[in-house]
Amino acid sequence: MKNPVVFLLQFIAWLMLIAVVAATWAGVTYPNGRAKAYSNEFSKIHPMCIHRVLIDDRYEASVNLEICHAEYKKHPITLEKIRSTLGEKTLVRVSATTESQDGGEWIIAYSFAEDDADQSGPFLINLFTRSPDEVELSSLAGVSHDNTDNTLTAHFLEGTGDRCQGGYVQLMGMASRQEIALSQASTLYALLNPLDQLLKRKGTAVRTSFPEWEAGDVISDAPTACVGRLIGVYDHVSKSTTVNAVAVDYDALLRQSRNSTEACIADAIVRANGDGSFQSGSYAVYELDHWNNVLGYVHQRCGINHTFNPINRGI
Repeated sequence: MKNPVVFLLQFIAWLMLIAVVAATWAGVTYPNGRAKAYSNEFSKIHPMCIHRVLIDDRYEASVNLEICHAEYKKHPITLEKIRSTLGEKTLVRVSATTESQDGGEWIIAYSFAEDDADQSGPFLINLFTRSPDEVELSSLAGVSHDNTDNTLTAHFLEGTGDRCQGGYVQLMGMASRQEIALSQASTLYALLNPLDQLLKRKGTAVRTSFPEWEAGDVISDAPTACVGRLIGVYDHVSKSTTVNAVAVDYDALLRQSRNSTEACIADAIVRANGDGSFQSGSYAVYELDHWNNVLGYVHQRCGINHTFNPINRGI
């Protein structure tokens, strides 16, 4: 059986994600059970209520929306439609701005696929926060809305340590009945070492902010220097992630080289044999096997006698 994400990527190439994974929600369940069908009224839920049910432990993963909305009635929400980073999927983004006690601004937002507005089962969203100190975090989440008692319930939250400012985790749909396909902005370090980078599944990094990074590191893992995206799946049953493809923005890759090692790696990636990759917007998308060949070429040109050897921790 063909890997579900390989199948999904072929749709990106052939159909630019139009109607990919449409109507695949039926029968999807999460550990907390099923929920009733949704209408497009979901976009009226205040982002701060979404944030509260997912982040604030005091509410034990459930809030009454009538009470929560009354609390935030003086904080208007902004509704907009955006295009997905890969492909041409339309997303609905709902955002709000609030002030912290010390006068700084919090921006809270969530987004979901426009064509999933009438799905059944728990609702998949991307949660985004920007704190007063301008740290940006994004994550994959599942919530449900009980229309009977107007209660919002959290099912899961993954990836609150996303590294890339302005990149964000982004849903692509359901790859199977238990696997959620997604892409996530990636630093050069993560492109060279993609294992355990998707949703930061390694160790305690999953629920932290930016993992340690020093400006003097040979290969950049800075949240302001993102040059591609990791594409893969999150299995909500086993709570595991798998990287299935890598997308590279050649222009960003070449422009953001800070030292001779990064410049060598960028040049090697661009010059590597492009067979097996395809273009999606500004990104060249490589299936995992072909990306492994690219890393081999990078190592051959740039790894010998250098401090950092991408193959040592790569695919």
